[in-house]
Amino acid sequence: MTVQSDTPDATLLAAIKRLDGAMSRVEGMTSQLRNRAEKAEKVASQAIEADVDRARLAEALDTARGKEAVLQVAAQDASDALDRAIDDLRVVVDEE
Repeated sequence: MTVQSDTPDATLLAAIKRLDGAMSRVEGMTSQLRNRAEKAEKVASQAIEADVDRARLAEALDTARGKEAVLQVAAQDASDALDRAIDDLRVVVDEE
């Protein structure tokens, strides 16, 4: 925007208008950048929460797998004990 003027006041007013317009554009850009930064912070926070949840779930899965292994051993022990008891009953029945 070029303003031709013969008076210093008119030149000053034109410069003030240009400065005001530039400041308005800067404020608008600043607002947009602030909004983007806030969104980025929110996404980062959600990502951190997801990582914490993932870690918690992985730990719970490891614990469950450990319990599963113990239960499998206990189930095998119970099955072996039942097999021995059935064998003992067969022996007793065969003797009679």
